[in-house]
Amino acid sequence: MTGANDNTAAVAARRDDLVELTSAFVAIPSENPPDVDLRAAQRWLSAQLDHFEIDHDIIDSSSDGGDHRVVVGTVGSDGPLLYLHGHYDVVPAFDPAQFAPTVADGAIVGRGAADMKSGLVAMLLAAVIHRDAGRSGRIKLVFVPDEETGGAHGSERLQELGVITDDGAVGAIVAEPSFPDIWCAARGALTIEVTVAGRAAHVGHHYTGVNAFTAAHEVVQELIDYQTRVVEHRTELRIEPEAARHSIMLIGGTAAGGTNFNIVPDVFRFTIDRRPNPDEDYDRARAELLAVLDDLAERFDLGYRILQDVDPAHTPPGDQLVTVLHGAIAEVAGRHASLTMCPGCLETRVYNRAGIPAVAYGPGPSAVMHGPDEHVPIANLLEACEVYVTVLERLLARPDH
Repeated sequence: MTGANDNTAAVAARRDDLVELTSAFVAIPSENPPDVDLRAAQRWLSAQLDHFEIDHDIIDSSSDGGDHRVVVGTVGSDGPLLYLHGHYDVVPAFDPAQFAPTVADGAIVGRGAADMKSGLVAMLLAAVIHRDAGRSGRIKLVFVPDEETGGAHGSERLQELGVITDDGAVGAIVAEPSFPDIWCAARGALTIEVTVAGRAAHVGHHYTGVNAFTAAHEVVQELIDYQTRVVEHRTELRIEPEAARHSIMLIGGTAAGGTNFNIVPDVFRFTIDRRPNPDEDYDRARAELLAVLDDLAERFDLGYRILQDVDPAHTPPGDQLVTVLHGAIAEVAGRHASLTMCPGCLETRVYNRAGIPAVAYGPGPSAVMHGPDEHVPIANLLEACEVYVTVLERLLARPDH
């Protein structure tokens, strides 16, 4: 193996590339929803892979004829395999100016700088450094769309499309904005839209109608009773603050109905977002909630549809991937990275589902993702790139090296 100083020097030599490429990538408004400029982001990624002479494929991952494409770069042809994964869609900007990135106070500022275009650039250049140093093993750079709306047109199709296999895979790192932590686990998500039906009538003839809103009120009250039992579960995994340990069931993330103030509403819709902790039985939690809704449907005129259904993720702290990544951060940055649970969902789940250990670690500060002041410190970007290089070197090394 080469020394840590070699990796530090190699990453330092790429500092300008890291900043310039991240800024250029952030300038592409690949918002999701509504899937704006996904093709522009795909073309940009393909151009960078061409520039760095990395073989790659662009795979249609859309199930509805849309613009969703997975970009997969491949480095190396034999030996152990490590996946470096990230998404190129971003949440909508607060202001178009977020797509005019700036560099200020040692940080790149703009939508997607933290979540997670900086991480994708760091992974790309880490793979280039690893290859140019003549090191062994295989790297797959997997860049997906549609993460911000559940992944049905992206990560959820990777196994089906043959992008993910466990053949020689030692792990996967997802470049989510976990800084300063490593996320080893994440909740599942079952999101449901409930529709309560009524019958419209003019307010003057309200007695001829059926008020969907008041019926929904009764339905929601029973769901609140169920919610009180759900939140009694507290995870044993590490997450702060203490209030974050409770299992989640959010009622009414969206809620709407009726057509006018003087018409009895003939429909009322609302959502339920159930987020079981990783140490719950997801299948059981899912079945319980659906059974509650089925019981309500026997007593009220309601229906429901599932908007999101993704399992939790968990890679044990003692796994080789975790210990090598944890050690690399300590060596590169001289700090202890806590092993925690992500407060949301992670695409690490699709690798766990395939039997591959996976964690999230990226340069973006979790505190600013999706916010109006989203940014990534350049120091974080350098750290992440060097950590990725170090992990690649150690996990993909041939036994005789």
